[in-house]
Amino acid sequence: MSASAIPVRLTEAMLVDLVTFRSNGVPVHTPVLSTPRGATLLVRTHHTAGKLKRIRQRPVVEVAPCDGRGRLLGPARSCTARILPGSEPDQCLGLLHARHGLIGRLATVLRRVRGMRDVIIEVSAS
Repeated sequence: MSASAIPVRLTEAMLVDLVTFRSNGVPVHTPVLSTPRGATLLVRTHHTAGKLKRIRQRPVVEVAPCDGRGRLLGPARSCTARILPGSEPDQCLGLLHARHGLIGRLATVLRRVRGMRDVIIEVSAS
């Protein structure tokens, strides 16, 4: 593993705890579906999610493997997050759907029914 690669433990995790930080430094934990792409992790959210504002203000995040209730299954790793441009979500959704199967596809359908647009966050090791 190179120094700039996401640890294997995180790439194997179906869910990760994405920790973003408010402007006053308070951490906000969010369990999210993830999938690896090269040396990065891709995380999906919707266009009105508060984590997008926090990432724009401070792109330093922490990521740890977790279960569906957000309970940590391993140590957190400091990373850098980047919101991908609007042209990339469809390709990235294909990777998420391939990895998460029915749950990933169902989440996409529910978001679209609710009028939400998908936004992809790319997380890379610091």
